[in-house]
Amino acid sequence: MDKRILAIFDSEENYAYRLMEFISEKVNLPFEIYVFTEEDKFYSCARTKDIECLLISESVYKQEVEALKIPHIIILSENGENLSKALHHINKYQSCENIVHEVMEYYTDQAGDVPAALRTRGRRMRIIGIYTPVGRCLQTTFSLTLGQMLARRYKTLYLNFEIYSGFGKILSRSFNSDISDLMYYFSCAREKLAYRMESMVETVNGLDFIPPAEIYQNLAGIRGSQWIDLFQEIEKTSEYEYLILDLTDGIMDLWEVLKECDNIYTIYREDGIAMAKIEQYERALEHMDFGDITARSTRFKLPVFRQLPIHFEELTYGELAGYIREKIFPELFKEETGG
Repeated sequence: MDKRILAIFDSEENYAYRLMEFISEKVNLPFEIYVFTEEDKFYSCARTKDIECLLISESVYKQEVEALKIPHIIILSENGENLSKALHHINKYQSCENIVHEVMEYYTDQAGDVPAALRTRGRRMRIIGIYTPVGRCLQTTFSLTLGQMLARRYKTLYLNFEIYSGFGKILSRSFNSDISDLMYYFSCAREKLAYRMESMVETVNGLDFIPPAEIYQNLAGIRGSQWIDLFQEIEKTSEYEYLILDLTDGIMDLWEVLKECDNIYTIYREDGIAMAKIEQYERALEHMDFGDITARSTRFKLPVFRQLPIHFEELTYGELAGYIREKIFPELFKEETGG
């Protein structure tokens, strides 16, 4: 892989190396990370190496840096007193995750071409589709719990297609972009998908996710074939081993997307109305020649749990996690159950 150099220059050694370690964990980004805490070593290297992108703290920035002809220079601003208006700057004192988001957003927008990001893992990405026509079955709670459990051992991405997910409120976070933006950028510049994703991916308890659409109408008109194309590109350019799709009736060509899944899980209830919906759903699949979806689907009824965690970060410690571990995926989590 053609790796370009991303350099970090900051006199605060602990800060510089912590940021380097965080960026280095983004294994699908084709950057070689250089760290400098001393001025002479930075300038010596910069004059002999082609640095693609430089993150430089405000306290060590000098105008001479611009003479080095580094294509992308970003100032990590501290007190706002030593900023070049000609350069891009971001707040140094925020989470490493936010810094990476801002850096990758800027780089993706500014770079004319980027080196290809290609998968290095040998095993293919497995897609788990979770869908039920029955409401209030804990589908999203189940999906998030399973995703966080998988994320302990496998690199996992979760996508939610609810019309009103409430994620921002639940997580007490604000998102600058969501899955509709990802699809837009994918359609415009597929070759930059890996970079664009790094500017969007959020994490909860180790599980990566792209924020659900804030305005669901922004997904209107996106065909199932386009979603499948996106999933295939994610597999091609990332290291994700599992992709979890929390699906709803709002997604266009739902059945085509389900057909693409390696595993399909349908939660149901045993009351008359719920069973009538399940039966109608399965008849429709058969009528439209998607009967193989029914054959490949695993149906199960969740028990009544005495208490479920309120916060997403606590889901892996509750009764639902125990049920998933022991009853639904015993082979996958056999080490955790002592099997």
